[in-house]
Amino acid sequence: MINIQYSIKLEKLRIKKTLEKIGWYEKLGYRPRFPQNIDIKIDSVNSIYNALSNEYEENDYLNTAEEIKQKFEKIEKDFFTKLQDVCGKKIKRKYAVILTKYGVGGSYSMPNTIIYNFGMKSSSFDTILHEIVHLVIEPYIKKYLIQQNEKERIVDLILKSEPIALKNYKMQERGMEDAKIIDPIFKKYFNPPINKFFKELKRARD
Repeated sequence: MINIQYSIKLEKLRIKKTLEKIGWYEKLGYRPRFPQNIDIKIDSVNSIYNALSNEYEENDYLNTAEEIKQKFEKIEKDFFTKLQDVCGKKIKRKYAVILTKYGVGGSYSMPNTIIYNFGMKSSSFDTILHEIVHLVIEPYIKKYLIQQNEKERIVDLILKSEPIALKNYKMQERGMEDAKIIDPIFKKYFNPPINKFFKELKRARD
């Protein structure tokens, strides 16, 4: 079950949080999206908010929300059943999805919030499923000190592996540099209980 939310207020918050993390994003090679004709190195926050207000079209959010609901209803039961089997643990099935046109493609906040940027050319419904997997494995990410690019690779591997195996899911370039270490360990150890996989990964990396 998903609860989809959107508003100008939420968009302002998205921009604020993105600006607060801009140094981290740039360091890792992310290119967050902002309102058109905005230069964050020159324009003030108020100028950015004004540009947001000028281009905010509520129907875009409404139509996207309806599309997501329809797609989610079709795959919900099957996806969660498979994900639970893969991870060997009971998982949450209620999520808040915040729609945005700004920041990076997708992000998440524990325990059950997903932020989906539908304003990018690469936007895809699979991004929402990607962020759900992030939320499910986040306790292991924190416990075993898994790095950003590593966790992106792990999520991609989960979504491409059986029994989930999303047909049209595209693996990211991000995390490819870690594939030589992660992929063999994933293939050998990613079975319930999945904490063994994370232990082995941390051991190999350390």
